Amino acid sequence: MSELEQPKGVSRRTVTKAMAWAVPAVALAAPIPAFAVSGPPPQINAGAACKSPGNSCSTFPKGYNVPATVHNPDPTKTIWITAITITNNTTGIALSPASSPALPIQINPGATINVVFQAKSSNSANVTGSFDFNITWGHAANGSDHDHSPIPVHIVINGTPPGCVCP
Repeated sequence: MSELEQPKGVSRRTVTKAMAWAVPAVALAAPIPAFAVSGPPPQINAGAACKSPGNSCSTFPKGYNVPATVHNPDPTKTIWITAITITNNTTGIALSPASSPALPIQINPGATINVVFQAKSSNSANVTGSFDFNITWGHAANGSDHDHSPIPVHIVINGTPPGCVCP
């Protein structure tokens, strides 16, 4: 073929160029789940709630203590619990969240720690009902890592009399 003749059909080079442009457009459009980038969430296993004994316990007089273990399944990244809220409260009394140890709580890679989630109240009545602790977590101690959904921990209160030991 001479330099002046036009080739017939589509060349292999043209097909290769078209494929190179088409494939990345599809791959870049796919979303990446947040946990794929940041690692798996902490695993929280809560025990039974117990009622604080009242004014005889100066460190936590009224409310409910919920012992829990928190496990960080990520082998490389530290997890921080940076906030706790209470939602879906059906107890009929106002509750405010706290924890021991205090926030922020650090969980090193692969570690499991013991935590006591607390629902503080100004009322010492024996109540029944339930509520959820919503545990906010991330990889920054200051809570600036907002890429994770809070973990709900459902708590049921069966009208039990005081049974907690003062923390």
